[in-house]
Amino acid sequence: MHTTALAAAALALAAGPVPPPQAPTSFADLDAYIEERLEQTSVPGAAWAVVSADGIEHQAAWGEDGAGEPVTDATLFLWGSVAKPVTATAVMTLVEDGRIDLDEPARTYLPDFTLADPDRADRITVRHLLEQTSGIPEGTGVTDRFDAGADPYGDALADLAESEPFADPGTEFEYASANYLVLGALVEAVSGMPYEDYLREAVLDPLGMDTAVADAEAAASVPDGHTYVVGQAVAIDAPFDPTGPSYGYLGGSATDLAAFAAASLPGGSGAVNPDSSALMQTPAVPVNERMDYGLGWKIDDDRNADLGATTVFHTGGAPGYSAAVILLPELDRAVVVMQNAYGHFQDGALVGTALGAARVAAGGEGYELESDWLYPVALIAVAVLVLLGVFVVIRTVRQVRRGAKPAGRRWLVWAAMAGWAVAGATVAYLAAVAVPAMAPSRILLQLLAPDLAEGLYVLAVVAVAAASARLWHGAMRLRLGRAQSDRE
Repeated sequence: MHTTALAAAALALAAGPVPPPQAPTSFADLDAYIEERLEQTSVPGAAWAVVSADGIEHQAAWGEDGAGEPVTDATLFLWGSVAKPVTATAVMTLVEDGRIDLDEPARTYLPDFTLADPDRADRITVRHLLEQTSGIPEGTGVTDRFDAGADPYGDALADLAESEPFADPGTEFEYASANYLVLGALVEAVSGMPYEDYLREAVLDPLGMDTAVADAEAAASVPDGHTYVVGQAVAIDAPFDPTGPSYGYLGGSATDLAAFAAASLPGGSGAVNPDSSALMQTPAVPVNERMDYGLGWKIDDDRNADLGATTVFHTGGAPGYSAAVILLPELDRAVVVMQNAYGHFQDGALVGTALGAARVAAGGEGYELESDWLYPVALIAVAVLVLLGVFVVIRTVRQVRRGAKPAGRRWLVWAAMAGWAVAGATVAYLAAVAVPAMAPSRILLQLLAPDLAEGLYVLAVVAVAAASARLWHGAMRLRLGRAQSDRE
């Protein structure tokens, strides 16, 4: 601990003056901030903790779980992509044991791994997977599978072999959970054990994460989480992907996640040695102008620089749940926040609660709530189009009942019918196919944005109905016009 402090002081002197670390705020202020945010974001229940390298300093819980029971320190949550730094830790235990070389091709340890471009796949190293610079794109369809067979990792790797990499290994960052799915399979291959068994042996048990959720049996004990429908939380059954603990379906209690956070701080007693932990938290590749990615961790030098702290963190969202672990190494403090609600459009607000809590814990002020304007705009746009389609159907039916007028200029009727056919088909295609295809999968769209998903499907039906009604009306006019011409 003293060595780390002296090194930090020397670095500060070399780099010039920096703002001194701020005095931590009171835990009452922290709790009040988080609870206010939870009410603003309609989160039914949450648990959080503040830790140092020596352990938990403060812990609290609020609200109810999906079964209506009070949330406690022992309530289980899913952590989403917070699983990634845990998986990176598992990989580093094998590196320390000399069983994995970070710069060795992944295929050295996992011969079944390949992509649609075998040459690029051959050059993907373990480090590339950890840094998310492998070239594997997001949206491969191999993650978030809830009906996995007897060999979920093997099935996922077989399907991943059809994916086309988007760049040469090591050249571009793209956040893709498939990177960490491959790492889970690699850990299995090297250890000769199921991933969840090795994870428990090498990481979870040594850190005292006794109630961590790492397999389907444990996941069955996780209470229902919540999604959002028109901004309000609605309970859903929390699904589980057997390959998910390596990239996004790990879980546990606030005490479990607090233990991992404490071990990840400088001076913490972790599953890996301090050099490995420091390497994981060292910037390796830029994510954007203000953030870098290490080996399983995001590093933001600016977010809390005014409080004298670097922000090393990872957030995550899984159907029904949101979580975050945020390290403030210079302050020997970390914050973990778990919430039992998640939605695609609510991600920014939920993450903001956790990042704001870290600022409060560092002695600063939390963030004001910022909502995603696209969410209400999308719902309103879909609703308006549905109502417009219904209006067209009703108006057309009334016109038919009153008696359609014979077509005068037949080509105009044909043109109108063609226009309605194209418009109806286009809207139906966009609503039922194109827009849902932008989500990782249809089932995730239903789980993470159910109101938008249902609205799109209704819109597709209404678009077809409106086009059909206008085609019916046009056909009647053409028939009446032909009959009138025959009489004349």
